[in-house]
Amino acid sequence: MNKIKITCLALTLILLFGACNSDKPEEISGFTVSGEITNGKDIKQVSIQELTTSGLILLDTATLDASGKFTLNGKLSEKTFCILRFTKGDIVLLVDSNSILNLKIDAEKIENYAIENSTENKELKDLFLLNNSFMAKSQSINERFSQYNANNISPSVELEIKQAFDSLQMNHQTAIKEFVVKSTNSLVPYFATNFLLPDAEASFLTTLDNALYPKFSKSKYAIQLHQKIEKLNKTAEGASAPDIVLNDPFGKKVSLSELRGKIVLIDFWASWCGPCRMENPNNVKLYNKYKNAGFEIFGVSLDDNRDAWIAAINKDKLLWPHGSDLLKWNSSVVSQYNISAIPYTVLVDKEGKIIAKELRGEELAFKLKEIFGF
Repeated sequence: MNKIKITCLALTLILLFGACNSDKPEEISGFTVSGEITNGKDIKQVSIQELTTSGLILLDTATLDASGKFTLNGKLSEKTFCILRFTKGDIVLLVDSNSILNLKIDAEKIENYAIENSTENKELKDLFLLNNSFMAKSQSINERFSQYNANNISPSVELEIKQAFDSLQMNHQTAIKEFVVKSTNSLVPYFATNFLLPDAEASFLTTLDNALYPKFSKSKYAIQLHQKIEKLNKTAEGASAPDIVLNDPFGKKVSLSELRGKIVLIDFWASWCGPCRMENPNNVKLYNKYKNAGFEIFGVSLDDNRDAWIAAINKDKLLWPHGSDLLKWNSSVVSQYNISAIPYTVLVDKEGKIIAKELRGEELAFKLKEIFGF
């Protein structure tokens, strides 16, 4: 069964695109982004910043006039994703050195802004409206789980919530992919890949790369996708699992390589991740069933609070090796294993080769039964 799993998404407006060298135009003119903000009595300034993996680079700041109008100017070496920032929200724009964009923004309904002179930016707006609709639904389900979890959730309600998450996530991924397929004449699909589960979408990303690269081969985003696919292949099924060396809750070094000779489930999780905690009882059950047959779990936490991490281990009775650098999404394992969401699992054989990924629940139980024969 090949279904989308419940996840805690690492959602951020900062693009997962590295800085790449590309041919630059000989002459660089400037962009102009102007607009008018209504219902924004408390908004005094607006800025435009370039999105990079290392943070936001300020390009320009403008003070609103009495009627709420502003004008921003700057220079870019190539078409680039930028963020329009003001106190009540953000808008992502695709800007190049010749852009002349004009926006109409209602500060009470920022996501419904109007933009002129750019088909690509209209597509980008549609992408965010699509993604935001699913994120709102996901947040609602998360809140429901949190309420029940505090009062010992019943098995029937837990199953209902899991099924709701699975269905929502599957529909979300399908909707994003359908959007991408219809938008292959712009750079917007490169941004859309941030809303996919990339490690589970290597085939789709390869197809996307084949379609877009001939058109945008000089773009840093096209170059980055090439590199991303190459990196995904390093943790593909059949590849040797990169070693993980971290501190356990007591400060002692633990590593994946120490578990060679066993079937190991690397479980990327965190105490703050509701879906992860919902999955833990199933992992405990499977661990107790197969631990004497050569099965081990290596819990790798994306926590940043040691006390919360230890409390979750004890409360959920997770009696297997654990490691964390307590850096949350800045952990080295995130880039090492291309993690964009948790819970996330990697199943490794006795020789250290990756044999499966994203197995949970019934799928994990079925795979372990296939391996151990009972």
